[in-house]
Amino acid sequence: MAIPFLNNITLNNNEIQNVRLQNGSSAPLNSGPGQIYFNTGDTLAKYYSNGSDTWVSLKEYSFPAVAKADGYITSIVTGTTPKPTVKFNLNATGTADDTTYLRGDNQWEPISGIPGTYNFTISDNATPANTGVVAEADTVQIAASADLTSLLTGGASTSKVLTVGLKVDSGLGNANNYVLNQGTEVATADDTIPFNDYTPGATPPSTQTNIVKKTTFGTIPVTALTEVKTYIDNAVAGGLIYQGGFDGSTGFVDGTTDYLDNRGTQIAVNKGWTYTVTVAGTFYGENVEVGDVLIAEDNLASGTGALADWTTVQNNVDLASLTQVGIGNVIPATANTLKGLSITYSNGTATAGLDIAGLTTQAPANNALAFIPFYDQAAGSNLKVGLSTLAGDLNEFTSKAYTISDTATITYPFTLTAATQNDTIIQLVDTVTNETVYADVDRISTTQATITFASTPTNPVRVLVQKIG
Repeated sequence: MAIPFLNNITLNNNEIQNVRLQNGSSAPLNSGPGQIYFNTGDTLAKYYSNGSDTWVSLKEYSFPAVAKADGYITSIVTGTTPKPTVKFNLNATGTADDTTYLRGDNQWEPISGIPGTYNFTISDNATPANTGVVAEADTVQIAASADLTSLLTGGASTSKVLTVGLKVDSGLGNANNYVLNQGTEVATADDTIPFNDYTPGATPPSTQTNIVKKTTFGTIPVTALTEVKTYIDNAVAGGLIYQGGFDGSTGFVDGTTDYLDNRGTQIAVNKGWTYTVTVAGTFYGENVEVGDVLIAEDNLASGTGALADWTTVQNNVDLASLTQVGIGNVIPATANTLKGLSITYSNGTATAGLDIAGLTTQAPANNALAFIPFYDQAAGSNLKVGLSTLAGDLNEFTSKAYTISDTATITYPFTLTAATQNDTIIQLVDTVTNETVYADVDRISTTQATITFASTPTNPVRVLVQKIG
């Protein structure tokens, strides 16, 4: 039984593989222009020609030999095949190999003979720049100045290495004289380092001089070392510096009568000063427990400061209760009416979820008595609904059947969105033969689809529509 298609089919330029033409000892009925079939009597494929109003055979034809033209087409292999083989050959003079190219006048020429093939331009960073053309036989030399050394190493058949370094030794050059050497050593007072010797000049500033020189570690001025010390001091400013304990009951720094929280006159503190609570009490009105840490976030003068100027790191936390935030744990319930929760911990964080997989698999004994939870937005409450009720309600809004006799537009019992406009299954059934039939189905909007037939169906067609998702 053939599958009836009631409209045209497009394969969008895809192949029909392993297909056979319709076989018959005579032409099929209801023929139209372009229709094809295979005649089993004369073993010929035929197509229907509207111009001659007849069936035309598809035959294979041979091609005559074609003479060689200008030396480019050497031969055409002929025969009974409808696809002749054509061979081409270039008649250029010269030798074609990896070192030649084909010129426009049909000549093979050496690539090395192309003018400027290996030339490039080298330039320095001067203003204006000095430039020069480097030809194939030229050598580019990187020469060191009076303050630099350069050394090219490597044999004729090995990789070449060009090493450039500063001349900070006696000026004769040295193999270990690099800006950065892989070796390690402890510097002594007579070891040298390079520095820039700046000498102010007259106006304009371009007459000022900057000369790279060397000095020993032992002769570095104290003023320069002081700058280094100041930089280091500023870099570590604000680091945590422990100052002692804090008595929360009195507000004193342990062992003194100095206030730390402005109950009297707070002492001056620096950013990063740190105290630990040794007696429970208050700090700027906040409860603190033994073991809590107080860290100054800014430099505070005597008599100034507030809780916002400090970071309080709490150490002691009470056990949690219904009204108290604290330490506690959560475990899943085991009662039948409370099963289904899963509790896990990772790095102090609890994860609670519904453990559907952990529940016992069982079909409801009575769908009318089986319930699932849902949220009613209008009521603003979690409720439950029976499976049988839910199934009936959902089916009414997600599927529908129609009967049509020709091209028609149907309206869904539901409304889709623009993103889900195509999320429907539409199937067509012949109401007499009960066969699935095929037509052009166009989902024209979020609420409608059009069923188009190329010709009026013989029998009424049932349209079955179902929403997906």
